[in-house]
Amino acid sequence: MMRLQNPVEQTPPDQAMMKPADGTPKNFSNDAADGLKAQAKRLRAALANRDVMVSHAGSLELMAQSYGFRDWNTALAMTRRNSTAISIEDLGIGKRFAGSYLGHAVSGKILGLTRTPVGGVYRIEVHLDHAVDVVASKHFSGFRQRIAARINKDCEPVLASGQRGPGLSVDLLL
Repeated sequence: MMRLQNPVEQTPPDQAMMKPADGTPKNFSNDAADGLKAQAKRLRAALANRDVMVSHAGSLELMAQSYGFRDWNTALAMTRRNSTAISIEDLGIGKRFAGSYLGHAVSGKILGLTRTPVGGVYRIEVHLDHAVDVVASKHFSGFRQRIAARINKDCEPVLASGQRGPGLSVDLLL
């Protein structure tokens, strides 16, 4: 084990922030977000001791990615998701949101929200801040910025029948 000249105080990672065995990230709590920030600060100091300069934002990004999130904003959104549950009553035309669409972290504005004939299923129309590639092929791309999807009363993606499925989830309002 190599010792640094100025050792950085080490604390074991919070169990709530550890990744499950299957590799998918767990939702963080607010305390876990604070713990992640502290870990990012220690990482930055440790790297500086090895003459590797990383910005504060860069260390946050590295910590979020080490726990399986795409970026720091996605990790932070998951902390807020646990602290405030969003329901269909919270949504409205013109409101800004953050969530996910087909595995992509997204944010945007709600353009429309209507009830469907299937009980508990709603049709939501959104305009994303940045277009996402909805094609899983390396040979071509299909970018979408305006999306119409179905969600349930808990703002989770559902199929037309009301069963859970892939699609758009609204995780928090911005």
